[in-house]
Amino acid sequence: MKKLTRKLFATALTLNILCFPTAAFAKAKIQIAILLDSSNSMDGLIDQTRTQLWQIVNYLSKVTKNGEVPELEVALYHYGNDTLPSSEGFVRLLTGFTPELDLVSEKLFSIRTNGGQEYAGWVIRSAVQELNWSKNPGDFRVIFIAGNEPFDQGPRVWSQAVNLAVKGDTLVNTIYCGSAESQERQLWASGASLGKGSSFNINQDQKIAVIESPYDSEIASWNAKLNQTYIPYGREGRIGQQRQVAEDSNAGANLAARSNSKASEYYDNASWDLIDALDNGKVTLEAIPDDALPEVMRGMTLTEKRAYVAAKKTERQAIQRKIRELSQKRDEYIDRQRKTSTDKGENTVDRVIIQSLRQQLAAKGFKLN
Repeated sequence: MKKLTRKLFATALTLNILCFPTAAFAKAKIQIAILLDSSNSMDGLIDQTRTQLWQIVNYLSKVTKNGEVPELEVALYHYGNDTLPSSEGFVRLLTGFTPELDLVSEKLFSIRTNGGQEYAGWVIRSAVQELNWSKNPGDFRVIFIAGNEPFDQGPRVWSQAVNLAVKGDTLVNTIYCGSAESQERQLWASGASLGKGSSFNINQDQKIAVIESPYDSEIASWNAKLNQTYIPYGREGRIGQQRQVAEDSNAGANLAARSNSKASEYYDNASWDLIDALDNGKVTLEAIPDDALPEVMRGMTLTEKRAYVAAKKTERQAIQRKIRELSQKRDEYIDRQRKTSTDKGENTVDRVIIQSLRQQLAAKGFKLN
């Protein structure tokens, strides 16, 4: 009887693994919700986040769990702006969790600062309740909230909002953008303490110097070639392709850093790029009508379509490898330049976010390669 019981258990376990392979072997996930005060005095904060998004992504590209690069999803809110409805706490969701980093960048550049009431408790509660947070206990969930007004403003009690996050195993990191001597900073620190996160004070008006390298122009050239490997499809195809070019332009002097992000596994455009969509299992070539494909693919046989996609994918991978090689040389060059620079290392958005992620991801079992 005992042998039979063990055999039945083993059979059931095998069937469970076979029936639910995705659940058993799913990649780990990193979910980051960024909540930015967009009141009048926060132009510097918004600018820092826009320009340093790609530095943060490049740091995360070196992170693994169980030997794999995890999935990355970013969500974005802004709050404290009179152009937003008072009935909604002067809070606006710009994008829910998405792997498409061009969309996050586009939404960052859409923010316009204006006067308003900064309800930190309200925006934290909104992020906890509205976003599609992972339920997997091994995944990493974090909120970064930045601002410079009292943390206890508004009708929503901040401690209750933070406790909701903690209940969902979501860390809350606070970034105070006011004077280091301000008493208001203490309440922001209390928010992080209750949220099991870290509290930082930054100079949001600090201008971030971009160090040019001898590799920048070559990286830009390869980046332009990389864009030509994308195959727009469906209703989102043209929009996504135009967004890609626009965010290259928005990156400005940070194009080399953005190009490095585009060469990483985190650069996923499955909503509009056929290669990413096929890799993610979102579509099949058989199911896509000709009029949803780019003109060059219309009229091709299925075999010809597969060959065309495969050739573009191979070309993309080769270009990405070249960008990564050049980016490694660029990073080494910049590291040498910084050793002799007058940069005092003042806290900026990217530095404090990377600092907290380094510690918090390690505590969750993620590794920095």
